Amino acid sequence: GHLLGGVLAAVLLGPWAGAVVIGAVLIVQCLLFGDGGLTALGANFVNMGLIGAVGGYAIYAPLRRAIGGRKGVLVGAMVAAWFAVLLASGAFAIELAASGRWSDFLRILSWMTLVHSAIGVGEAVITGLVVRFVLLTRPDLVYEPEGVEPSRAARGWQVAAGGLAVALAVAVFLAPFASISPDGLEFVGAKLGFLNEAAGPVVAAPLAEYDLPLPGLKQTRIATALVGVLGTLVVFTVGMGLARVFSGRGRDRVTAERPAEVSPHAA
Repeated sequence: GHLLGGVLAAVLLGPWAGAVVIGAVLIVQCLLFGDGGLTALGANFVNMGLIGAVGGYAIYAPLRRAIGGRKGVLVGAMVAAWFAVLLASGAFAIELAASGRWSDFLRILSWMTLVHSAIGVGEAVITGLVVRFVLLTRPDLVYEPEGVEPSRAARGWQVAAGGLAVALAVAVFLAPFASISPDGLEFVGAKLGFLNEAAGPVVAAPLAEYDLPLPGLKQTRIATALVGVLGTLVVFTVGMGLARVFSGRGRDRVTAERPAEVSPHAA
């Protein structure tokens, strides 16, 4: 299994911004690395972006309110992360059945939920560790539905630089040790026989299979680290671009909705 991250993104950015971030990751992953598939991009976004971030936040928010405080944030995030993985696996089973495999629906659904209920534990633990770290060091980064305080916006570039540094460190030091074993979906697909890898890609990715086409670096941990750094920088650039676009629209909307000030000396 691997981290989906929808709930984690939603806890820090809110449900819809979290979904946008997951969408940016999926697009870069698909077009740059050929991972996920272009024709499956919409389904992947539904499962990991909408169900993962928006649906996960719908589970997290009431738990956070019911428990309260930092404990509510931590427990709510971990429980929502587990459920988000389970719900995404169920959504995949429904989508696969809708493509013409209704006869195998219950069998595929059973295996997907069984395998991903275990993977969801890892998702919950990783999400909890990150959220706990944020709560201890920068609790102001946790999304508040009432709005964002002005001081947070002023430190935006500091937060972005810090987040980028952490992400690059993960790419350099952890990505080379990623397992080559099948993930949950590939494991169930191989067991039940619904994988179809005979057809070639619709669009050829420049760095397919996270591989650098350089002499001496092919299929090495150094190549994996370099590709991880490149992917992180691309996602960061796309994310910052989206943030500027959406924040600019938000400011324009607030300005348009704010009533014009009338001078007390106006006749």
